[in-house]
Amino acid sequence: MSSIHEDSILGLPRRPRVADASMSTILWAIAGGLIAGPVGVLVGGAAGNAVANQRQPLEMAIREYLTKNGLDVVFFYPAPRAVKVTFRYGPTAYWTVESVMPDELELLPEDRDDWLYGNLIQNQLPNVLPRIRRAS
Repeated sequence: MSSIHEDSILGLPRRPRVADASMSTILWAIAGGLIAGPVGVLVGGAAGNAVANQRQPLEMAIREYLTKNGLDVVFFYPAPRAVKVTFRYGPTAYWTVESVMPDELELLPEDRDDWLYGNLIQNQLPNVLPRIRRAS
């Protein structure tokens, strides 16, 4: 069922590629390489091209999406068939949203992460955002 070339899975958007990450996310990754020392920079640079076409890790993709929408991730709870995220939308206002894969859906791990991401941003968050805007 998996296809690296498709941008959707079962009608849901897949996670963005690492190359599509925001500049701040990329800079944090570079800073991590610099902390590792000169060898880390060389290894990181060599691996960078190979990694750029891979999908962002689930947590990175969700954090990036929420940040772009003005929401600050406070907690990220991954599970094999679910993900739960608590985010801040005001100085003292928090909300938790989750994406849970149906039991009958069997996917490979990469496709599972894509499905959880797509379901979270396309189905779960749109149900929550109007309530958040009314509450703030």
